Parts: sequence; structure tokens; C-alpha cells
Amino acid sequence: MQGNILIGNEALNKEGAAFLSSLDNDWNNLISHVGPCTLKADQTLPPYQALIKSVIYQQLHPKAANAILKKFLKIFNDSFPTSNNIVEKKNQLKECGLSKNKYQSILDIAWYEKNQLIPSYKNLLGIQNENIIEKLLAIKGIGQWTAEMFLIFHLGRIDIMPSSDLALRNRYRKLKSLEGDVSSKDLACAAKLWSPFRSIAAWYLWKAT
Repeated sequence: MQGNILIGNEALNKEGAAFLSSLDNDWNNLISHVGPCTLKADQTLPPYQALIKSVIYQQLHPKAANAILKKFLKIFNDSFPTSNNIVEKKNQLKECGLSKNKYQSILDIAWYEKNQLIPSYKNLLGIQNENIIEKLLAIKGIGQWTAEMFLIFHLGRIDIMPSSDLALRNRYRKLKSLEGDVSSKDLACAAKLWSPFRSIAAWYLWKAT
């Protein structure tokens, strides 16, 4: 199922929810509480723009990230810039509130795009998850978590578990009434039972209250 896209695929979301509900009472109760899965891939922005947005949002509260993104877009007349635009106005980017690392990462993403090293969504369809992650990790500032977010929310890959995500680890700990911290390794191990619907499992854990 690695190549499946979630865009508008309500049947696949239902299948995943039913599969998880059948695992145990904890999952059944969570899914009953949250309701139908509405996970879908957003391909409104081309890949390089989606990656830039992801970098801006890394480790920030959404409100703070929104403010920085707004300042970033304002430099380019409130529209997403081309890679050439970014290079031309790279000095102005420092005024957006970007950290040094995020600034360098955005310039690196622009370089990759300018040199046609970031595939289109169409060209990514037939590439395995591990190979896409490897390509993305070569870009400065793109880590495992960001690559996995791209796979879920932009490529719609159905079986991804971002086990390093602190929120997911905490929600899983609460779901199973566990004592002590849940490590990335712990979550990755537990998530093997949720395959081939780990992305849907992650979505439900994010929605848990």
C-alpha cells in the first residue's frame, strides 16, 4: 500500500479505522470518540513550497509559525516565491524572524528546486517511502520528522508512523495508560501492529484529547 494516495479516498480511511478499532478496546474507544477519519493529502503547494512551509513550522507554535510565514510571503507580494525569487531576495529573508538554521534550509531547498532535484508529486508516485526520505534528508534542515510529515500530509502515504513525534508518544502513553515516558523506539515497535494503516493511527492519536 506504500503508493496509495489518501486524497478523497474515504473508503480507505474507513478501512483503516475499522482495522484499528478491531485491535482492542482502547483503539475502539478512541476511534468512536474522534469519529470518521478525514485524513487527506494536500497537494495545493508543489513539493518544494510544501517543504519550505514545513521548515518554517518546525518546532514552533502554529500562531508563531503563521506570523513568520506571513512575513515571508509579504516579501514576495503575498504569494509563494519561485526558487529564483528566493535567491534574489535572500538577504531580506533574515527579516522574517527565521532562525539561522531555517534560513539556510530554505536557501538549500531553493537550490535543490532550481537544479530540478526535487521531484514533482507525479514523479514521486512510484518511489518507495524509504527512498523519498533518503532524498529529502540530503537537504539541509530536513530531518526524519519533516520527511515523514511530507509523506503523510502531501503524498498521502498510508503506512507512516513518525515515532519521534513527542505528541504521538504522549498520546499513545495516555491511550494505553502507561507509566513513564514512551520512547521513539517503543512507539515504533508498538506501531508494527497498526500496519498497513500507521498514518491513520497517527492521525487518530493526534486527534486524541
